[in-house]
Amino acid sequence: MILADIGNRHIHIYEEGRVLHLEPEEAIELFGERIVHYICVSPWVREAVVRETYWREVSERVTLPGAYEGMGVDRRALCLSRGDGLYIDAGSALTLDRVEGGRYAGGAILPGLHAYRKALAAISPVLDLEPDWGIDPKRLPKGTREQLSYGIIAPIRHEIEHLRGDLPLYVTGGDGPLVASWFDEARYDDTLVFEGMMKAMENR
Repeated sequence: MILADIGNRHIHIYEEGRVLHLEPEEAIELFGERIVHYICVSPWVREAVVRETYWREVSERVTLPGAYEGMGVDRRALCLSRGDGLYIDAGSALTLDRVEGGRYAGGAILPGLHAYRKALAAISPVLDLEPDWGIDPKRLPKGTREQLSYGIIAPIRHEIEHLRGDLPLYVTGGDGPLVASWFDEARYDDTLVFEGMMKAMENR
């Protein structure tokens, strides 16, 4: 079975245990004539998929107990993947979702790491610096680059720790390996959304 997670900028294809991160046009060209089960958060890309492929949407089958109306199907699938835990999708936005007792308990949406960087750069050319993503957030830094880095990383870490409590921490997304590196025992896996999709399809 081939699965697809259609986001706002990319189509993520899961086939035989591997994930491909493709531009929409490329994904449609490579897989358009194959049977692909997909979820989608982009109405614009969905139009092209419906028009140009044989793909089958399964978004309505991805149901998460306790989810709120309007919650993204990709986040619902992510939360179905491994049971109780705090789930982080570190992409264009940084989503934090807590699952407890088998139900969605709530979460938060933050700017993605590079959105923070762009926001600071827009304030002043002096702040147009690449952050040091490996900075130690337990030490108060001196220096513009170090303080800029601290200002991005420390609040994100604090919010994740606050929402996590004693639950396992699961991370996915393009910046997932970086975010996972900030925590002991964080589990990064770029197949989590697809695991949730498969569970949802098996249970219907």
